[in-house]
Amino acid sequence: MWDLETDRVLNEIKTRNARKVLLQAPEGLKRAVEKEIEFLKTKVDAELMIWGETCFGACDLCDEKVKILGTDLIIHYGHEELSYVHSEIPVVFVHAYFKENGYFLEDVENILGKMENPTVTTTIQFKKALSKFNPVVILGCRAPVENAENVLFVGTGRFHPLMMAYKLKKTVKIYNPITREISEISDQEIKKLIKLRIGRVSKLLLNPPKKIGVVLSTKKGQCRLKSFENVIELLKKNNIEYIPIILNNLSQSYLFYKVDAYVICACPRIVMDDYQNYESTLITPEELRMYLSNDFEYKFDEILENNFY
Repeated sequence: MWDLETDRVLNEIKTRNARKVLLQAPEGLKRAVEKEIEFLKTKVDAELMIWGETCFGACDLCDEKVKILGTDLIIHYGHEELSYVHSEIPVVFVHAYFKENGYFLEDVENILGKMENPTVTTTIQFKKALSKFNPVVILGCRAPVENAENVLFVGTGRFHPLMMAYKLKKTVKIYNPITREISEISDQEIKKLIKLRIGRVSKLLLNPPKKIGVVLSTKKGQCRLKSFENVIELLKKNNIEYIPIILNNLSQSYLFYKVDAYVICACPRIVMDDYQNYESTLITPEELRMYLSNDFEYKFDEILENNFY
């Protein structure tokens, strides 16, 4: 199903004369990469290791954690390189392109045939298979489409189409190539989400927080240090006590501090997608600004290059 570019990987290992190679992949590709290692071991003398922990994207490179092992090459599967993420170890990015099958293009063409002036958006894995449709590729936690009459998102998950639907104030169709399910993000769903998020901010107005936890992730592509520092400055100006909290992986088990809310200066998906997994009140930096300015014009939080130094 996925093209792991075996020949290119072998060539990179050999030409770089790499002796210790770590293969990093998201959960959905780990078993495929496990099989890939078995084959690669028959072709090279290098020590091949797999990253066993989570991998949420190119934002989550493990170079700093594995340099202690003497790792001299990382093969990172399933994501596109991000311009604001820099590695201490050479990294080869393998996009793990979706291998076109008998139904994929036909399904997409049938959907597009019912749409007027459609724009196709997707993640890096499906870019090659969708090349005839000139897709807009989403990198990181961003929604790059600014102006479009009708949008089709080809991929898995609902976060990216949700952000596009909000930005465009239009319904976004979704086609999942793995399950062949066709769905959409409607205006009603957007309104429901915004109502939910504004509800979280309103709770702060009803019970003004005395102390806030400001959470910064050490993941390279999520370590939004400028956002973190800006949030702290805002809290200082408004005489709100705060505690800076530095984490790598974020979960409810780490949020046990005596605070009234946490501002998450990491991946926006933690607040937007995973809030149901948290008992604590989580808000984004944008939502904190809404609360402090009493401005309820909702704005999604996005990771931008100017969030970093």
